[in-house]
Amino acid sequence: MFLTAANLAHYLTARGFVSVSDVVDGQFRVIEAGQHNRNFKVLCGTRGGIFVKQIQAIDKLAQSSLLKEAQVYRLAQKFPDWAASVPSLLDYDQTRHSLIFELIPDSQNLREFYYQQRIFPTSLACLLAEALSYYHRLSFDENVLDADIPGLQKKVPWIFTYYKKSYFSPGSLSAGAVQFADFLRSKPVLIGHLDRLFETWHFETLIHADLKWDNCLLYHDAGQPKLKLIDWELVEFGDRRWDVGSVFQAYLSHWIMRHYRDQSQQREQLLQDTIDNMPFMFASIQAFWQAYCDQMQIAVQDRSSLLLRCLEFSAIRMLCTAFESLYGLAQVSQHAQALVELSQEILDAPEQAARNLFGFVEEC
Repeated sequence: MFLTAANLAHYLTARGFVSVSDVVDGQFRVIEAGQHNRNFKVLCGTRGGIFVKQIQAIDKLAQSSLLKEAQVYRLAQKFPDWAASVPSLLDYDQTRHSLIFELIPDSQNLREFYYQQRIFPTSLACLLAEALSYYHRLSFDENVLDADIPGLQKKVPWIFTYYKKSYFSPGSLSAGAVQFADFLRSKPVLIGHLDRLFETWHFETLIHADLKWDNCLLYHDAGQPKLKLIDWELVEFGDRRWDVGSVFQAYLSHWIMRHYRDQSQQREQLLQDTIDNMPFMFASIQAFWQAYCDQMQIAVQDRSSLLLRCLEFSAIRMLCTAFESLYGLAQVSQHAQALVELSQEILDAPEQAARNLFGFVEEC
């Protein structure tokens, strides 16, 4: 049964999360919040609220991803700091392929916050760094981890080899996304960087693997800002630097992606807009990096080389963002081209990019 606003009351009553009196008394309200999944915010009387997530299509990959996500939340409960930085999972329904969470009231993701407020507080950057460190600094026995999270894989992200092979089913991609592989193949220097960095990948711990501002939920508790990391369905055993690089690319791609639906903008204009506006983020970027290194207890002498590799990974992650931006488009957009150009600029000269694009001076 696929969940809808119409049948959700019956489903949640049967699962014991809503009482009949809540529905009868008019204390039950559903707000659809779907993007890639069927997502619902449910307000239900004195209980407060819950958040329901169900996969869009019943296929093995989606089912496996949802199970992995459920197991991650359960594993996190063994570690208090990590548990506090993820949503509270109340129920996993393997038959209906759905998750039920405690609703976090008055929350918004970081993308929404930054778009609306147009400020980049260092305090939020530090919260994000801490959230990453809570699971990055954990050590796991791989055999135990395989038992805790069925389907967990050890693989390098697909984007490193997408120019060689498509990992997506025929007909599932837009024409623009299909052309993106050809666009990458037309850039042999960029391909060389992909091959080089593929060989440097480390399999070391759990990583979120899909960190972006959409997956960072901001809320307040007793007047203090708090952050939770959501959507763990792509969790892998992999390289910490990928998650850190994903945060760096979220900063850099912000100025291009904030108007990605406006196809009238040209690549040169988008790149110049990024260069002009990145200095507004420098303090936040540096606060994130400093806080992450401190939380992870990274030796001062090791930070410079680690930073450069994280920035290189940010460039590869930016290619994912370019690809994702082509959903429904007939050709490779100006936005995607601008992201690819920034990616290659970082990979060609990471030290220069660290200074000019991210504001790091002393670190390099």
